[in-house]
Amino acid sequence: MKTLVAVLLMAMLGACSSGGAEPAVPPKAGKPLPYAPPPPPMPEEGIVCPADVMQCPDGRFVSRNPARGCAFDACPGTGNP
Repeated sequence: MKTLVAVLLMAMLGACSSGGAEPAVPPKAGKPLPYAPPPPPMPEEGIVCPADVMQCPDGRFVSRNPARGCAFDACPGTGNP
């Protein structure tokens, strides 16, 4: 029984690995890369706050506000974080 399970498992793994897809080939030297959009602009001035959030008692989330020195915005309906 164990041998049968092992053979079936090996057959399944072999079928998964031979998907027929060709490996990615890096572009040749001198050949231009395909078009890609430019990266988003970086802020020239101001504060960049961490992207963490805080969960309010009602279950909603608030993020940090650069205008408040990266303090969390007030929870809706409470007036304070």
